[in-house]
Amino acid sequence: MERDRENDLLSRACDELLEQNALLQQEVELLCAQLRRYPAGETQIREARRQMEELTESSRGHTPFPSMAGLEAGAY
Repeated sequence: MERDRENDLLSRACDELLEQNALLQQEVELLCAQLRRYPAGETQIREARRQMEELTESSRGHTPFPSMAGLEAGAY
């Protein structure tokens, strides 16, 4: 019973995060459209994307919270 409640809470939190992510993606696209109006805008967009790719690559395999590794290990 407790596990079902926890799963429900996690499911709702995940749904909320997905919704927030979708809103952020829309906002990013709107900001990119505004930046493209300026000569240096496309360069700024490319640089920001390059930096995000570097951060994504460097964070692969790392959990966002140190305690997550212990939680994931205990789940299996």
